[in-house]
Amino acid sequence: CIMTSGDTNAKTVALLSANNYFGMDKDQITIVQQGQGVPALYDNDAHIALDTEDPYDIQMKPHGHGDIHALLHSNGVAKAWQAQGMKWTVFFQDTNGLAFHTLALSLGVSSKMGLIMNSITCPRKAKQAIGAITKLTKGDQQKTMNVEYNQLDPLLRATVSPEGDVNDESGFSPYPGNINQLVFNLDSYVSILERTKGVMPEFVNPKYADAEKTIFKKPTRLECMMQDFPTVLQGAETEKVGFTSLASELCFSPVKNATADGVALQAKGTHPGVAASGEADQSSSVARILRSIGCQVEEGSKVTFNGITVTSGPDCVLKPSFAACATEFKKKFPNPSAVKISGRSSLVLSGQGLTIESLDLDGAVVIECEEGASGVIRNLSVKNKGWWKQPDASSDVE
Repeated sequence: CIMTSGDTNAKTVALLSANNYFGMDKDQITIVQQGQGVPALYDNDAHIALDTEDPYDIQMKPHGHGDIHALLHSNGVAKAWQAQGMKWTVFFQDTNGLAFHTLALSLGVSSKMGLIMNSITCPRKAKQAIGAITKLTKGDQQKTMNVEYNQLDPLLRATVSPEGDVNDESGFSPYPGNINQLVFNLDSYVSILERTKGVMPEFVNPKYADAEKTIFKKPTRLECMMQDFPTVLQGAETEKVGFTSLASELCFSPVKNATADGVALQAKGTHPGVAASGEADQSSSVARILRSIGCQVEEGSKVTFNGITVTSGPDCVLKPSFAACATEFKKKFPNPSAVKISGRSSLVLSGQGLTIESLDLDGAVVIECEEGASGVIRNLSVKNKGWWKQPDASSDVE
């Protein structure tokens, strides 16, 4: 299921159609569309902002991704999944290409602990601009839920920590970062939607132009977030909310910034969050998993393109038809110590029936196994010029 807005719906449908739904059947994909947004507000008294090009029209802004719960309810999507026998539903944001590497693991945690909702998190530096998972207590009530980064430090100072959000002995904040990958038990989720209609609490987060916080930099909006689902839970439901914390290198590499913005972020020591880093991190995460099971995978060299520095290689692309999680990696590489991949190599594997027993790669190789067929790679040594990357100075396409 894909949630779109009025601005993105037609383009999303056209993209899916032009690419033959990326191998899926058309009826496997459901699109739910948000409304036209909510009125923009231009000051602390919530005066409504007019359109800059038409003084007789209201300026509208998106209501936030929290609308997904109401849309899944009102369109009957969650109930339809339940009727089809599905047990779990996973929410992810399309900017994070690493979202699926840890999906099987987090599903296992949810099942073993009987969780209604499981948030995937990664270690977070104090005051880092990412929401944090906390346990909030009021009287005898407790809720495990996300607190946005701009609210966390003042909340801690006013309650349990006069120092605010600070790193502990691990070098990270005690409050892990929420990456908005959520796993829900579908039966419980549908039941709660029936009660709440999927409506999430709203908030406003203006950016101010002055120290007195009276002038907005630009009009703001009422918005809602999908990770605020714990706020609508009641009674024993609140005890079945948890989180799974994983290394960011395996689960979080957002692609959401323009190259120029990424250059500035990287200069400050922050992940750039651009296309180049997302692609490099995707290959790097696969290489990490291969090393973890015993394969000999070298580290690639650092390269810089358009001001963005990434580790180039080895480029390992293991398609889902070959292996979808670390457990399957072990089955596909039964003798991992016999697999050697140099830092400049490119490896592409696809096909359910393919197994790699022994491979010595220094260059590029693509191995495809047709559906229904099987094949074993044994004592294969490949050494060639390989593939290399070069900048395209003439291109202004992001």
